[in-house]
Order: sequence, then C-alpha cells, then structure tokens
Amino acid sequence: MNRYFPLDEYRTRWDRLLVEMKCRGFDTAVVFGRGGGTTDNCGDVLYLSNQYSISGGMDSLIWTARSFTGVILQAGRDPQLHIDEPEVRRDLVAIEDVRSSNHPFESVARALVERGVSGRVALVGTNLIPMKYYRQLEVTAPNIEWVPVDDLVRSVRRIKSGRELDAYRTAGETATAGMTILMESLVSGMSEREAAGECAREVVRRGGRVQMIGTNHGDTLGFDQRFPLTGYSDDVPDIGDVVTGTLHGPLFQGYYLDPGRTAVRGRANADQRRLIEAAGDLVHRLTDMLRPGARMLDIAAEGDRLTAAFGGSISPIMKNFPFYGHGIGLGFELPRISTSMSLPEDIVEQDMVFGIEAFLSLDGVGAAFYEDIVIVGQDGNEVLTKSPSLF
Repeated sequence: MNRYFPLDEYRTRWDRLLVEMKCRGFDTAVVFGRGGGTTDNCGDVLYLSNQYSISGGMDSLIWTARSFTGVILQAGRDPQLHIDEPEVRRDLVAIEDVRSSNHPFESVARALVERGVSGRVALVGTNLIPMKYYRQLEVTAPNIEWVPVDDLVRSVRRIKSGRELDAYRTAGETATAGMTILMESLVSGMSEREAAGECAREVVRRGGRVQMIGTNHGDTLGFDQRFPLTGYSDDVPDIGDVVTGTLHGPLFQGYYLDPGRTAVRGRANADQRRLIEAAGDLVHRLTDMLRPGARMLDIAAEGDRLTAAFGGSISPIMKNFPFYGHGIGLGFELPRISTSMSLPEDIVEQDMVFGIEAFLSLDGVGAAFYEDIVIVGQDGNEVLTKSPSLF
C-alpha cells in the first residue's frame, strides 16, 4: 500500500497554501482535522499530509482529543504534522517531520512556543474543534492570537489537479456501480436494508468507504431516510411505491460522492413518471449551465424557476436542503448553488467538482430526489455518476 499522490503533488499543495497565507497576511497557520469515523472532517489534513487517524473516543486519564490531527505551516519551513497515534505510517504520510502525542492540541501549541511564534496565527478547523481543546491552545501558547480562517485550505483545494480528477473518475465508477445496484435491489422486492447491503458490498469490494446509504419509500417519503439511525429500514416497498436511494461516502482516496435516484417498484403511473423525470430533467438543465464563468446565483435562479414551473408541494427534505448543489472534494464543501446561500462572487471555474441535485414533491404521488456528480471541464462537463435516470 503506497501513497496514491506523489510527493511532488503535496509540495505543490504546500506552496500554494503558503502563497494564500501570505496574501491573507499570515506567516503561520495551524490546520486541524478529525478522523476516527468523521471522514467529512478530515479533508484539510488529508489533503496536506495523507494522514487519517482511525481512533476515536472520549478523553481518558492518558489522552485527550483522540482522532484529531494538526498540521503547522510556516513560511520558510517544511510542514510539521502532529498525530494522536504512537507511530506514523511512513509509506502513506507525505510530511517528513511528524510528532506523536497523546495530546495533539497541546503538542501543536508547544511546538509553536518552541519556535518563538507569537501574535496572529491562522487557525483552520474552528467548526470542528471542541471548546475544551481550544482552551488547551490558549493555555499552552498564551502569546498567540488564534484567528479563525476555516476556508484557508478549502480555497486552495477548490480547483482539483489532474491526478485528483483521475481519482474522482475512479470514485465515479464505484458510485455508479453501487447506486445502480441499490436502485435495482429496491425495485426488485428486497427490503431496504438488504438493498443497502448489496450496495455496500459492491462499494467495499471496489475499495470505497461508505458514510451513509439512505433509502425511503411509503408514508415517510419526502424525508431524507426512512430510518435515520441507519439510513435504511427492514421494510419492503410495496408494488407501486416510489422509492428513493442515495449513496454517500469517500469512495476513492477520500474523495466524496453522494449520488441519488428515484424509482418505482413495478410500473410507474403517469404522475409518478412525471415527478421522477422532472427531477432528473432539472438536474440535467442545471448541469448544462454549470460552465466556467457562470454565477451560482444565476444557476440557482433557474432552479427556482423550474421548481416553481413544476408546481407540487414542499417536502421536509426540500426545507432541509434549500439548494441545487454544492462543491465536493474531500467532504461536502462550498460553494452551494442557492438563491439564499450563494454569494455574488461565487463563480464556476474549470476543474471544480459539484454535486447537482433536485428535490421535488407532489401531493398524493410522493417525492423524488436526483443527484449527479460533475467535473467542470473547459469544453464540456463530465458526469461521473452514470446510473440510469429511470429504473
């Protein structure tokens, strides 16, 4: 097992981040991430070091902050990695200077004190750092002013490299296979959990990791999942039921996809078919608009127009996710495509990756969900999730 990305790619990432730090007025930055199962919080550290901590759990008499990892970046120096594990995997981790500690936050702060760092330091990860661990930073390094800049690394990794896009293409093959099996299983008469199991088996067989497989049908349709604790229930859809399925996870080298589809067990009636086709058509229309230079607000406005033209009702999932897509990489990311969540300066750029999604609902018929993952190309977009639109 070796690193997928060569060391030269990591050095390019570090250099780009140092340039971004300088533009924002920082000589030093600390980047924290969290593994231990919370894969959507590990992206910044994974991007910089290829380190993923596998242990989680509550603090004990001998350790704190299990699953947290920190990276120190400073102008004129190579990055330094602070891990919560006693040994480092040299065959995987890209950073040479690694410090192991049972208290990674204190370890990072002590290292900065030893370097004589004081004043403003960029802190990445405040959205996931618990208050008690932030206090460890303050107490151990009292002369540092910790300045939250959670978008620092994301702003650099928003545009994917060629090798990252190749990783996404591999992940797209896994997502397509898993999603197709999930929907075929749901419409064949399996229970939701049996269908999820078939999907998971295919994803794991191909080397992917599942964060969540979500399914729904029947009287709870319109919510994200039938049974939120697992994502799937032991119920079997009846003939004529609308069924929804979604697959979330870092499906290759930590890169996320979250495609979704809707189908009917048995033959769809005219209203069901209209609902399902409208959700897919909406995604395809917005995908066509997702071109370099396009404004997110303009794409979102077209989504609002198409949703209003369809009519129907507002389901709980539509209230929960008032957008038509989002950036995606080593987790679910910004920007979002939404008239209420996008900023005027949010512009589509080449080599960004997006999830484009639509939720529609029709009283007396059900609710539909459709999502594809798309690479923005110079001459055209590349759809990575190629499961059928209709089953």
